[in-house]
Amino acid sequence: MTGRTRNALLAAVSAPGFSRNLRRNSSADRRCEPEVTLQDLRHEYESAIALTNRSYRLQENAAVYTQGRALTHHPDALHRLGRLADRYERGVGWLGWRYASTAAVLGTSILDRVVGGRPALTAAAVTELCEEPARGQLRDALSIPCTDLLIAREPAFRDRHEEDRRELLRALEGVIECAAELGDGVPTEAAALGAGRLTEFDRLGTDPLYEGVLERLLRYSDQFPNEISWYLKQSRAGALPDQIRT
Repeated sequence: MTGRTRNALLAAVSAPGFSRNLRRNSSADRRCEPEVTLQDLRHEYESAIALTNRSYRLQENAAVYTQGRALTHHPDALHRLGRLADRYERGVGWLGWRYASTAAVLGTSILDRVVGGRPALTAAAVTELCEEPARGQLRDALSIPCTDLLIAREPAFRDRHEEDRRELLRALEGVIECAAELGDGVPTEAAALGAGRLTEFDRLGTDPLYEGVLERLLRYSDQFPNEISWYLKQSRAGALPDQIRT
């Protein structure tokens, strides 16, 4: 791999929208919003879940000690607080989904090109991949085995990540099955579901589709900058499996 190719790939890794340096371009004026990392989103999502759970506990406690009383201002206030916490958790969750799914597709695309020795992505291609992917794009990215991507790692390391990838792919398929049952304008045909973005299928009054998948996807997507860097480091050192003479 030439120095020019490595530099182009590393530039793509730090391009807007990628894992630790994600940015979103406004469709109105294309100005970059502040950088948001997957780790920040994962931590904020965990905090939002804790906040929601705490509000539920407060409501349950208040319902017990105000039972039979005429004034219900306290439990009413806590109920409103719980609704606010629910909305915040859902908002953070969908924000995390957009960034994590984008990072998974772009990260996989770059790493797959690196290990395959193919030319770097163009700036236009990187910009396009910085948008939230369609469900089919994410499925295709998650369908590439870690044994093909993490070739610079030890077999045990690859096997662990391969198991995570398979579980994540199965979970994603389950999400789509749930989406097909929502109704309310959500398509039921496989082709239409695959062409749409998961955020487009969100419907208030239902559990968010990302539940049970988002935390796994955030962890999975966050690995790609390190894995690309590790591969390039091992390649330069002549330490890849196909570079080591036996």
